[in-house]
Amino acid sequence: MTDTAAELPALSKVQRSFHTQVIFGTSFTFLTSGVFLSGLAIYMGASDLLVSYISMITNICGISILLFSSFMERFYSYRKITIGLTVLSKAATLLIVLIPVLIPANFQIIIFIPVMVTAFTLQAQTAVILNNWMVTFVEEKKSGRYIAVRQTFVLGATVILSLAGGRLLDAVSGAYIGFIILFSVAMLMGVMEILTLLRIPDTERRKIPVEKSRFSDMVLLPIKNRLFLAFVVYIFFFYLMLSIADSFTVVYMMRYLKLSYVTTTGMQMLISLPQVFLLGVWGKVSDRRGHQFALTASIWFFIGETFFMALSNPHNFYFFIPVAFLFASAANAGFMVSVFNRRYELMPVEGRILYDNFYSAAVGLAFILGPVIGGGVKRFLESSSWLAEVIQFGNIRLLYAISTAAIILLQILMMSVKSKGCKITLEGGC
Repeated sequence: MTDTAAELPALSKVQRSFHTQVIFGTSFTFLTSGVFLSGLAIYMGASDLLVSYISMITNICGISILLFSSFMERFYSYRKITIGLTVLSKAATLLIVLIPVLIPANFQIIIFIPVMVTAFTLQAQTAVILNNWMVTFVEEKKSGRYIAVRQTFVLGATVILSLAGGRLLDAVSGAYIGFIILFSVAMLMGVMEILTLLRIPDTERRKIPVEKSRFSDMVLLPIKNRLFLAFVVYIFFFYLMLSIADSFTVVYMMRYLKLSYVTTTGMQMLISLPQVFLLGVWGKVSDRRGHQFALTASIWFFIGETFFMALSNPHNFYFFIPVAFLFASAANAGFMVSVFNRRYELMPVEGRILYDNFYSAAVGLAFILGPVIGGGVKRFLESSSWLAEVIQFGNIRLLYAISTAAIILLQILMMSVKSKGCKITLEGGC
């Protein structure tokens, strides 16, 4: 915690303001991304590969925010830069829904891609600054439980909007008016979030201890921190292996299984609802056993998700997809709490934005490469005439089998390294 933050009165009130902010922020993001943004893209004629990227577009755009690092060093005020980026990112996001009425049909996807990338790049940088601002008000020993409570508010907003948004789009049969309504509600949520941020006191951030702020210096600084770099490499390979298949989940459910919005969002609530209980459990585990322990443990649950998704087909998906999503619920609850806290545990107080941007860039790269690899394997499988006769939708389902095997291999490798007592230190070496 910074000295400035420690001097501010009524920290509990500030923390409650951040909880209020995340409700409005989550509502805006949920209504303008994920399943609903995928539906808008499908409405405009997007391909399977493009739709697969949409579900993780914020993370993908994280790779570009590394370029912002030296620019962000000019700002000392968390409050000013957060509010400024919030206004810009939300304005850019809301422009997306106007594309079908402003752009001819043949050019809609061409315009959609750069507008979406710009909007979510701004969102990604906003999230980094906001998180850095927030942690100045959170005690490190209680960070696991605080983030767990914060994620509970995220889930509450997600569940309500999943039901309401799904029913709305099904009621209008996926017509354009449904997306206009969703984005209009999102605009109201965005205004409320900005008003909430205006009520939160400012803190002055610490500068990076380097004389120059060239891009090369910004990149080399986190690379020299061997412990942090080892963490980033581990998360990079995990996300890479998971996104090979996971990026196609919405495509699989909506385009191949032809599930309605209500069914799709209803099943996805099986990921959200159990987390209301599980987040508190993982928060305590993370604080007591360590954030790295909780992180490694949570990744094992993702294996259950991809395994049961591989088993699903049009005849049994009502059983296997819910089972897969229950594993995903346990996995996401633990991962969201532990990866956030482990990241901030390893980052030095000075230059946290730089380190966070480096982490986001690595994650973004994984989310770019994962669907590319998955798409390449998918096309290869589709070229096999006998596969469709042996395995229904094998071009998608085998991707989940590949992800399952890859994540198991990663975990075994990590266990092997730990069993040999090989620990990367700040000085380097084992």
